[in-house]
Amino acid sequence: MTSPSTPTQPRPVDVVLLGAALLAWMISMGSPVFATGAYSPPLPGGGVLLLGLLFGWAANGWAVYANPFFLFAAWRLCIGKVPRKSIVLMLLFAATLPLLNGIPGMKGGHGVHAVSWGWGAFMWLWSLVLLTAATAARRGIIGARGALLLGLLMVLSFVAAVSPHARQWRVAGHEDRALLLPLGMIYTTSDLCPIPLTWPLPSDAPEGEPLVLDIDAQVLQQPGAGPALALPGGFTGAHADGSAWIAYSDREDSLMIRQAAQPGTLLLQIKAQGDGAVLRLLKGAPRRLLYEQRVASVSSGRGRHRSLCPLMARAPNVGLHSEYGWALLRAMGQNLPFARGTPLARAEAARQRCPVGSADIDGIARLRSLDGREVILGGRMDRMAGFCSASYVVLAGDLTRPGDAGLRQVVYVLDRKSLRPLARFEGQRTCPAAICAPGPEPVVSGVRLEGASAVIETSRGEYVAAFRTRP
Repeated sequence: MTSPSTPTQPRPVDVVLLGAALLAWMISMGSPVFATGAYSPPLPGGGVLLLGLLFGWAANGWAVYANPFFLFAAWRLCIGKVPRKSIVLMLLFAATLPLLNGIPGMKGGHGVHAVSWGWGAFMWLWSLVLLTAATAARRGIIGARGALLLGLLMVLSFVAAVSPHARQWRVAGHEDRALLLPLGMIYTTSDLCPIPLTWPLPSDAPEGEPLVLDIDAQVLQQPGAGPALALPGGFTGAHADGSAWIAYSDREDSLMIRQAAQPGTLLLQIKAQGDGAVLRLLKGAPRRLLYEQRVASVSSGRGRHRSLCPLMARAPNVGLHSEYGWALLRAMGQNLPFARGTPLARAEAARQRCPVGSADIDGIARLRSLDGREVILGGRMDRMAGFCSASYVVLAGDLTRPGDAGLRQVVYVLDRKSLRPLARFEGQRTCPAAICAPGPEPVVSGVRLEGASAVIETSRGEYVAAFRTRP
């Protein structure tokens, strides 16, 4: 009797099944495996293999370790031997595929769970089945008739895979097609959003206007009742205090101004509706509807996580990046840019101290007083020194000297009457010798505004920052 390790003469059926297995495996390496529902292209099988061999254990991606045993078993068949243990281990590792909870290389798969499966996964599974069949054929367990039956099953499985893809593609909206069914995906385990996104006209107030928030508390918290609604532009439930707010953003830094609400002020109304919500933007007295968008609760396909749609991303554990949020910002005219593209009209020196308060006003986190107004300064702005002139409020960044390296001073200029941001100035990366020389830390004493530049006066000399023209 021939032992399994003894070379045997391959039959045509063995060769066909082995060749089909290797072809299917190579196709899977170049095809997308799964999608996470985020704006990033799905990784092909080769990328998942490289990441998985190194980090698959961190995301329960044990299935990737079936590949070395696949290649070893294929090599054994190529040299005329019959693999045994390698085939068993290959199948055992492949059986752990449902345990995968993220992209290999990101511990725990935080925010990158697989919600859609592609042709890479389909072809990979078939390569394992074909290699197992080739091994069975080499051992004489199946013959040409068994191989033909397997081919028929492959055709039926292809039809079974195409059918749900066609059905889901037909009912999916534009966002779901782009995120959950991108090119190369067969089907998604996530719910498709039943509500289309309504894209609004831009705000009719290009310079922005204050906004009052009226929000059902359960929509933001949803304790055990469903997903919480994420608000755009830095707004939270704490801002629904009856005051009017206006928000500005500058990449790393942000500014929110609180003021008394006036009759007819722009109103964002968010009301619970089932396990979702309805968002309405109203204005004037009496109120007229400017924009309305419903959001619904959908499953991510993992059973444990639900989120609201229409969405830009359905990434659990890292919050929501909401397409309805971008639509709201457009309709509200909020999150306005700092830089206006025009140098300051008046040259003034700001040396009067306008310090930023340190206590949270009304218990709202980081709500401070600045020149008699109430503001929330985000990013680095809450650590800046404040100075006032007749027309401007100036915020100058801390003069830190990290190892005598380059110093990039930032100056923000606000209109003193409205606190609307007017300009941003940036210093050169080369730190002046007088400031960066060893000795006491420099203290900012004032800022001279000269239209297209700002001269920062310190206890150790002056420092020039230039006007930033790009938004």
